[in-house]
Amino acid sequence: MSFVGKLAEFRLSDLLQIIAANEKNGKLSLTRSDAQGVIVLRGGKIIYAASSSARETLGNLLFCEGLIDEEQLLSALEQQHQANQDKRLGTILVDAGVLEQETLERIVRQQLGKVVSEFVRWETGFFKFELVDLPNQGEIEVDAADFLLRDGLAADQILLDIERHLEALESTSTEEEAPTTATSPSGESDDGLSSLKSVMAEIRSPEFTGEVTLEILNFARRVLPRAVLFFARQGNFTGMSHYGIEHEGTSTDEHIRRIKIPSDQPSVLARAAGLKSSFRGSPDRAEWDLYLISQLGGFTPTETVAVPLIVNQTVLLVLYGDNAPEGRPIGPLHELELLMLQAGLAMEKRMLEKRVEQYNKLRGEEGE
Repeated sequence: MSFVGKLAEFRLSDLLQIIAANEKNGKLSLTRSDAQGVIVLRGGKIIYAASSSARETLGNLLFCEGLIDEEQLLSALEQQHQANQDKRLGTILVDAGVLEQETLERIVRQQLGKVVSEFVRWETGFFKFELVDLPNQGEIEVDAADFLLRDGLAADQILLDIERHLEALESTSTEEEAPTTATSPSGESDDGLSSLKSVMAEIRSPEFTGEVTLEILNFARRVLPRAVLFFARQGNFTGMSHYGIEHEGTSTDEHIRRIKIPSDQPSVLARAAGLKSSFRGSPDRAEWDLYLISQLGGFTPTETVAVPLIVNQTVLLVLYGDNAPEGRPIGPLHELELLMLQAGLAMEKRMLEKRVEQYNKLRGEEGE
């Protein structure tokens, strides 16, 4: 028995609630032109979900959350590789005493919620639900068993959480009166979404390295009249690159690189770094904010923005922007924040890949 339909005619949230209410065991396959997905339910509860567009590994998630370190991850991967039978990475880490079972389940629940949230937002595509004979408990065969949740998630609860999250996003968007297209400082209208996808596609590539600064600044031009990218290191925010800044005397690039703002003193940069989230508001009279404004030409903005780029729970860069000298209102920051988040995740992934490559190389040399 199977149930087939179109997502445009039958909402996924309604379908999940029906399956949950009838406590069915089955596999829900989802397909659209650019992605595929699957949700497995046992007794109406979601125990597994996977998407072709969300391929984060459990090891990388735990590492990026700071729950395990590099040595613990590599050791667990080695045990998993040498095991005589398939064993989940999470189980190995729990058995080794480096991770609590409750913490593991929390991370898996978060990932399942993230994937299901993606599916719920699909407005087009097709679904197919098939009844499957599943054991009442224990393992089942899936592509990524690390994200198999033993007790499952109640569909109504996860849908409620998703609905609240979407309502919060819509509320924020309404308050900022987000336009349908991004407007550059020159007043030209751009298709921000397509541009964002293009930039993020480059950032996701394995070859991605230091080009992140150029990509961030190029995209920021669509929202911020002028901006400076600061590198957080050795107790200071040090200027790196910029646009929209003019300086008389020495070259502007050299002048920007000489700007240093202490990270332990009040400033818009320190506020964003401390919160590890974006700051947006009117400039205050903090000494180092006044210093920064003077170094950028002395024009007093009516609105300032600071967006951090976080790698392995550490603020690596902070993008500062404002609306001086013209005072034109700054547009929505959602896409820029998403770009910074994606850039940070890509850098984390690449760093981990390099470490694994070095580890494998050393092991190969030792075995010779």
